[in-house]
Amino acid sequence: MVPLPTSNYATEHIIVVANDKRRRHLRLNMRMSQKSAPTFFATFCICLLLSGCLSSETSDPEEPEWIVLIDPIIGAGDHPPVVANIRIIDGPSGQMIAFTEPLEGTFSTVSPPSCTAYDSDECVFESYNLSENSTFAPVRITHGSVGENNTSVWIISDIGILYPSNEKQGRVILYDYYSQESTTVIEGIGRTVCAEPGDFDGDGDDDLTLCEFGHDEGTVSWLENEEGNWTQHILDPRPGSIQAIPVDVDGDDDLDIVAVLSQNVEEVMLYRNDGTGNFTSESLFHSNLTYYGMSGLRIADLDKDGDNDIIFTNGDTMDFDTPSGINPHHLHGVAWLENNGVGEFTYHDLTRNWGAYDTAISDIDNDGDLDMVLICLQMEGQFPIETERTQIILLEQHDSMWIRHDITTTDPHRMLTIAPIDRDSFLVASHDSMNQGGDLFTLAELTLTFTSP
Repeated sequence: MVPLPTSNYATEHIIVVANDKRRRHLRLNMRMSQKSAPTFFATFCICLLLSGCLSSETSDPEEPEWIVLIDPIIGAGDHPPVVANIRIIDGPSGQMIAFTEPLEGTFSTVSPPSCTAYDSDECVFESYNLSENSTFAPVRITHGSVGENNTSVWIISDIGILYPSNEKQGRVILYDYYSQESTTVIEGIGRTVCAEPGDFDGDGDDDLTLCEFGHDEGTVSWLENEEGNWTQHILDPRPGSIQAIPVDVDGDDDLDIVAVLSQNVEEVMLYRNDGTGNFTSESLFHSNLTYYGMSGLRIADLDKDGDNDIIFTNGDTMDFDTPSGINPHHLHGVAWLENNGVGEFTYHDLTRNWGAYDTAISDIDNDGDLDMVLICLQMEGQFPIETERTQIILLEQHDSMWIRHDITTTDPHRMLTIAPIDRDSFLVASHDSMNQGGDLFTLAELTLTFTSP
């Protein structure tokens, strides 16, 4: 199953008003904890502790606490929410919130100025269905100057079929929000989950990355833009690509591509560009476990040394080939690949936790360095019911060490995607594709604050 951890059809506009808004303040006391590492990580983690990369500090009950507020913007509605991705994108009136609901066949947007702190009852969302039939299933939306005459448009990755299938219903669609017209870039491909813009051949216009997750068949590709005509160049013939992000990893002023593959392989790949669209492939991290569950990818200068680092999560709890007896708190987690400035990377494990799915990077404690929020999606049926659950983790960076803060919650929120909107505020959404229930919402604002006990 795809780990959901971006033609000329009539456009249908649906107005959704967030009248199910109910403001809740969940005061959730956070506790520091260190999860034990599996045998194959033990020696490595000891080295991390000795080198100061991972903090061994414990919580002091007399110290101030982190308080988390979760304020629903749009409630769960009549059906379990299945939100695949949240992004902040450019729109006709500036930046907009965009989120995708593949089972509903829609993506929705709202302009932040129409809301007060994102949680006003006056927030009005506009939803789009770009298909005349039922096959439109958008999972990711971004923006780029890839429209006619290099105009800025929305770029929609349409998986076609959310659940595992070899049918070729994936496609990439461009939507011009001024003319309200859509154009298909490529179609008839395996289930498509990501397309991101970047000039890979150095000709001055934006091309696209392409993740054809597929099922048994798929690719990592880039789509060459030749004055609106698109040519697919396959970089990797393997299925299971989740995200392919354009980024200059080696400081040579051209865009490389970093991708995560999950399915038959569990790997972080670098496709290094020579500046003209010729790529060489390098494996940056590879797990020999088919059930490792790669789930997400972020790019950030995590250590603020002037280059781009790579953060990735593994926590797909829909990898049903996981052997019985596996402790998911040893298997799943988040790690980062430290860049030395020329595109050579050092692996650092940050923490292990069941269902690690997506991260948001921000200076949450306002001390000048970057911290991380990790959200974890836990699904019933794969691991014992008594398995401890931690859905939200704050990884606080302090003097190049990482201090873990857990949030203890009661009901599952089933959050799969997170997007920062401010230093300490984030957008989150529920993804309950298996209808397992919980304290769910279509969209909510999550805020972290620091307070004395």
